[in-house]
Amino acid sequence: MPTRVVEDQLREIVREYRHVQGEHARQSEDSSLRRKREAELKDLESQFEMTLARWLDDDALRAQWREHLFDAKPEPKLEGKVPPLYKGRSEAGSVLLVCPNDAGEWEYIVDGALTAHHPPGWRHGGPGRLQFVDQSFEEVLEAPTDAVDSLRAHVADPSGDPPWEWAASLFEDGLIDIHFSLTDRGRRLLGA
Repeated sequence: MPTRVVEDQLREIVREYRHVQGEHARQSEDSSLRRKREAELKDLESQFEMTLARWLDDDALRAQWREHLFDAKPEPKLEGKVPPLYKGRSEAGSVLLVCPNDAGEWEYIVDGALTAHHPPGWRHGGPGRLQFVDQSFEEVLEAPTDAVDSLRAHVADPSGDPPWEWAASLFEDGLIDIHFSLTDRGRRLLGA
């Protein structure tokens, strides 16, 4: 499930929706400004629904976000995971994640345990390889093969729509950003 970035995007749509809704309520029933605000509300609802459809695959969570927008229920919380900048596996089977934190540093997480947090000290042993704490890690993908293949096809021919049905998986694996642009990790792994 996508992270704070999606939560921030949904939160911004809700904030704007409530602002426009307030302006709409202050206008007289037959005013052209009221009709303009109605159109703005419809556009924001469409943007909200598109964001839910693209980034959240949990129907119950989508329903909670709708209740938050339309019924002023409490804001639902998404998992706070941040997509990795690097994900690799050593020959011994250890998994290394390098993820940004709120302090602007990078966290180095080995087998689920925070090992270090500091500016990156990349030592590459070739494309997709990283040397960390005397271990060599080979970069790995966890997104479904069909998702990666669809992304490759879109990168090769970007004239059509991006494969939005795979957005959440590709985002969680750190291959794309919220705008469906390749991240550094995505470019590295796709050779783009």
